[in-house]
Amino acid sequence: MSAATALGAAVLAAVMAVGGAPAGAETAPAPEPAPQPALAGGEAVGTGAFLTYSDKETVIEGGTVVPPDAAAPSAEAGVDLTGRGRAVAALGYSPYVEGAGLVNAFGGTDLPLGRLSDPARATVSGHPTQQAEAPVPGDRPAGRARAAIVDGPRAEAEAQAAGRDAAPPGVTVRIGQATATVDRGSGAGEASVTVVLRGVRVGDDLAFDAVRLTARAVADGAAGLASASSTVEGATFGGRPVRLTPRGLEPLVPGPAIPEAGSGVEVVAPGSEWATPGGREAGASATGPRLRLSTPDGRVLDVVLGRASASSTHVPAGDQGPGPGAAVAGTEPRRAALVARP
Repeated sequence: MSAATALGAAVLAAVMAVGGAPAGAETAPAPEPAPQPALAGGEAVGTGAFLTYSDKETVIEGGTVVPPDAAAPSAEAGVDLTGRGRAVAALGYSPYVEGAGLVNAFGGTDLPLGRLSDPARATVSGHPTQQAEAPVPGDRPAGRARAAIVDGPRAEAEAQAAGRDAAPPGVTVRIGQATATVDRGSGAGEASVTVVLRGVRVGDDLAFDAVRLTARAVADGAAGLASASSTVEGATFGGRPVRLTPRGLEPLVPGPAIPEAGSGVEVVAPGSEWATPGGREAGASATGPRLRLSTPDGRVLDVVLGRASASSTHVPAGDQGPGPGAAVAGTEPRRAALVARP
C-alpha cells in the first residue's frame, strides 16, 4: 500500500469515528420522538360551615390581623398532571392556634382544644398507594377524617364531624360531612365534591333540616361535563316553614311577615351555583346560604353554610411538548394551579 493510500484510509477512519460520512453518502433519518400520552388532573375542595367575624378589625398583641375564621368539616383532593396526588381531610380548620375552640364555640362540637391539627386531620401526598385516618380519641368521638391515594391515580378525602346535644348560642351543625374525589384512571380528569350539613341552627330562630351541595367537573378531551347544585331542606323560622330568597326570608304558607329584622339574622344570599363544561378545562362550584348573625356579645358573624368546588384539566396527546416536564411547566396559570402542593 502506497503512502497516499494509507493516508487516505486513515483520514476516512477518523471521519467515521466522529460520526461523519464521505461526501455524497446517504445518512439515516433521525428517529421521530415518541408521542406523549394525554395528561389529566383536577382539584376538588369541600367545606362545611364557614364562620368569620365581619364587623371590625381584630387586634392581637398590638397588631391588626385578618378576622379569625373557622370551617368544619373540610375535605380537599387533587391529582396533578404528573400523577402526583394530595388529599387532606379535617374535622375542623382554623389558621389560629385556638382553632379548636373557635370550631367548638361556633359549631357545637367537642374537638380537643389545642389538637385541631393533630388527631382531627388526615393528610397524604405523593403516588399510590397511601392512606391515613384520624379519628378523634375519647369516649364519644366527634367524627373521623380519612385521606387516601389509590391506583388510577385517584385522590380521596372524607371528613365527618358530629355536634353535641347542647351547643352555645350562635351556629350549630349537628352533623357535617364533606367528601372530595379526583380520579384520572379513565384518561379524563374527573373531580367531584359533596357537602352535607344536617340539623343546622343559626341564632335562636332560623333552622334547616339539611343543606346539600354538589360540584362535578370532567375534562375528557371532548365536550366535557360540569354540574353543581345547592339545595336547602326543611328551612324554618321560629317553627314556621320558610324559603330563602335574594330578598330575605319568605313564608311558605300565607301569614304574617317573617320578623327577620329583629331576630339578629340576615340573609345575605340564598345560595348559588355555576358550571362550565369543557374538554380541556371544566369547572363547577356551589355555595350554600350566606347569613349574617348578630351575636349576644355585640359582634357580627358571617356564616356560609357550605362550599363545594371542582375543576379539571385534560391535555391531549402531543400537545404537551417534548417531555413530561413541559406538560406542567408550559400550562396556563389555571392548569398550573392544579398541580398538587407539596
